[in-house]
Amino acid sequence: MAVRRIALHACGGITRPGSTVARLAVYFVAEQLLPEKALVSCAPAFLRGVEEDVLMVQKSPSIALDGCEWSCGTNLLYLAGITPAVRILIPEYAEAQGYDLSEVNLRYPSGIGRDLAWAVAERVAGIGGDMLARGSEYRFERPEVVRRQDEWFRPAPNMEGAMEFVRLEPGVYRPVEMPPLPEESKET
Repeated sequence: MAVRRIALHACGGITRPGSTVARLAVYFVAEQLLPEKALVSCAPAFLRGVEEDVLMVQKSPSIALDGCEWSCGTNLLYLAGITPAVRILIPEYAEAQGYDLSEVNLRYPSGIGRDLAWAVAERVAGIGGDMLARGSEYRFERPEVVRRQDEWFRPAPNMEGAMEFVRLEPGVYRPVEMPPLPEESKET
């Protein structure tokens, strides 16, 4: 099915600088870079099965922004049996881009934290924009939500044992079971 919007799932943690960056980046994408084309998930509503939040994930490819090794954004989707189209691991991405997460203010990022959030947002908007621009070339299959009642939160790095990923660049991953991103076909 053609991509009309993307769904963004940011880390919900409050004690890690990567989480703060992830949340701000999501709002930069939704409000400034891809307005009306990017939807921001609400973790409690999604996990409770609120129809609007569930439909968002079923109708739109998901991009998870993980602020640390706990993988909150990816875990949120995993608990509902959903595989994200893309996973951004903020600490790894920050390091590769030359940002020091220890300098990020947890309450509200300014300076380096804000700059990093903008860099992440631009990368996410680039990926999402390609999905939107390619219409039916990017084959997004509508997933079925299947609650994993017997599991709760997988803290294994890189979702080890739950998902396998293709590393596109430091901090940017695509699950093996998801279709290649439009940018991957540009490279061949």
